[in-house]
Amino acid sequence: MSRFSLILGLWPGLSGLVRYGRGIFLILAVGFGLLASVSLFCCGYWTELIAPESKIWIAAGVLAAHLVLSLVSAALSTLFSGQLAYDEDGDRYLLALDAYLAGNWAETERIAKAILRRNRRDPETTLLLATLCRHTGRYAEAGAWLDRLESLESAIKWTEEIAAERAGLADALRRRDDDEETPEVIPLPPRQSSGSEVFVSAERRRAVGE
Repeated sequence: MSRFSLILGLWPGLSGLVRYGRGIFLILAVGFGLLASVSLFCCGYWTELIAPESKIWIAAGVLAAHLVLSLVSAALSTLFSGQLAYDEDGDRYLLALDAYLAGNWAETERIAKAILRRNRRDPETTLLLATLCRHTGRYAEAGAWLDRLESLESAIKWTEEIAAERAGLADALRRRDDDEETPEVIPLPPRQSSGSEVFVSAERRRAVGE
């Protein structure tokens, strides 16, 4: 670990400020800096205003503030990290959608499943996989993805899309069943005339000619 990374990790809010650029991290970092600076200045220069036994309490207060602000910074970092992951998955979803529109089924499925490994409750990606499976003839998997989508809390926002995909899946299943029920017509081979038929036909033509 470099010295710069160590400083970022020890100073409350500084690491989050560098990584996410949020103002709340700037407030935490500046607040702790001011508190530490005032405490050091008072203990180091204004010794006549601070009783010797009070320095221990000031140091304890600075350490307590450091702990509290570090915990707040860590909690905010977790929050913004989830938001960052969501934004990254949004970009990856666009890549999956582009692959789908280009007819690259394998790449679409690879990207979509990678998104769901990070966020199992992504409704758009789940719907995309259901549509992909329907187009590739994997009807059972398509139904399973739709069932999974309907189990999400956000499924109510996707009612129309789910209904449309269910209708498309039912239509695909109906066409498949119709194709399986239609008997295959095997054309008969051309009939070859036997020698006797050729002889009879020649006799008839002769009789008609006479």
